[in-house]
Amino acid sequence: MDSALIYQQAQDRLLVLAAGLDEASLATVVPACPAWDVRQTYAHMAGLCAEVVQGLVTPPASDEVTARQVADRADKRIDELTAEWEEGAPALLELMRTQTRLRYSLPALDTWHHENDIRGALGLEPQTEGADQLAAFVLGGLARGWSADRPSVHVRATDTGQEWHLGEGDQGKAADLTLSASAFELARAITGRRSPAQIRALDWSGDPAGVVHLLPTLPAPDKDLAV
Repeated sequence: MDSALIYQQAQDRLLVLAAGLDEASLATVVPACPAWDVRQTYAHMAGLCAEVVQGLVTPPASDEVTARQVADRADKRIDELTAEWEEGAPALLELMRTQTRLRYSLPALDTWHHENDIRGALGLEPQTEGADQLAAFVLGGLARGWSADRPSVHVRATDTGQEWHLGEGDQGKAADLTLSASAFELARAITGRRSPAQIRALDWSGDPAGVVHLLPTLPAPDKDLAV
């Protein structure tokens, strides 16, 4: 995954979006992160960028850390938040380009998903650019950690043709289950942006009841998300 490019493109789009938001939009609750509104989601992204660059946080950040990032910026206007974020981004991008540890790819994952979280909150269409890389990143990690005692799953991205094998389905044996969805839907589902009901409603062959709770690498929302 070209983490730096994905991060930079998502940030560029988010900065353009922020410049046109009124106060009502900024105060809109983000269903994917219901403790935050749109402005607070920007505060988290600015805070994460600053703190990773300063060496205060090594990704991933805990819920306590992200809550503090938001609280520390409670009195900042959106233009102040975006200015802070823009200022810190070049150093973070350099870290992402030079660090070999996978954890330094996580800010790209975080920002890409928060972009879509915000777009969903505001009733905008999803932003799917980079979904193939995000799906490969999260599903590749899931495949590496998939326990042999779980049902095997053959996952296919219907729009890109990418395939992943969770479990023994890559050993010449048919998988217990198959899952087909767009790269965007897979990226969102595996990263805690689809409810269990939405995951069950994807295109499965076989009964997914035994694996639905194992697919999200972050807690799945109770309520369905539109984006």
